[in-house]
Amino acid sequence: MFEKNHLEEEDPTWKTHMQTLMRRKRSMEVAQIIDEAIREYYSLHGKEVPNWKMQKDPQWWIDYLRELEEE
Repeated sequence: MFEKNHLEEEDPTWKTHMQTLMRRKRSMEVAQIIDEAIREYYSLHGKEVPNWKMQKDPQWWIDYLRELEEE
């Protein structure tokens, strides 16, 4: 009975905040899985992982893709 009354009196924004935190946590988990998969792929192919997170310059991407075509 206490739990029911306690939940009814809860601030509704708390639920929204918790949902936001859970989404952020899941997003971070997915990003980590993607990073691990990228590292594994490049390791299996004997290549160095490109610094794609730090390089925001579009020309870097164009040059990188051209290098891949040449291989």
